[in-house]
Amino acid sequence: MIYESEEPFFEEKGRLTDQQEIGGNRSQSMFSAEGTLKGNIEVINKGDFVSISKGNKVTHAQGQGVIMTKDGTEKASYTFLAVGITEEGKPVFRGSAVYSTDSTGRLAFLNNILSFFQLEIDAAGNFLSIERELK
Repeated sequence: MIYESEEPFFEEKGRLTDQQEIGGNRSQSMFSAEGTLKGNIEVINKGDFVSISKGNKVTHAQGQGVIMTKDGTEKASYTFLAVGITEEGKPVFRGSAVYSTDSTGRLAFLNNILSFFQLEIDAAGNFLSIERELK
């Protein structure tokens, strides 16, 4: 049985930095964000994803990214899958991510973590994401 942790381990705010149509109902987007892991580890998160519009206000997204401590000394990579549904005029994505890292310091806890997240995007491309670990 899978249990979620009580508190989010990662919260971030960011924005889509680039978006391009790549054919039909598909687009590729890049993002950049700043956030906090475990309440006190400040990080920068950058990555990209491909989204596919399925109609009926539903979008599938698949991507990857890298989280680095603000001082640049540690990093972790991740891949994610998400489904977005437009609610009250703005997309809300729910998905899961898998992390890996060689870090032995503050980001070591991210190695082999499976998480789930909720991310809300406004019309200007700004987003807020909250993530919890699956245990």
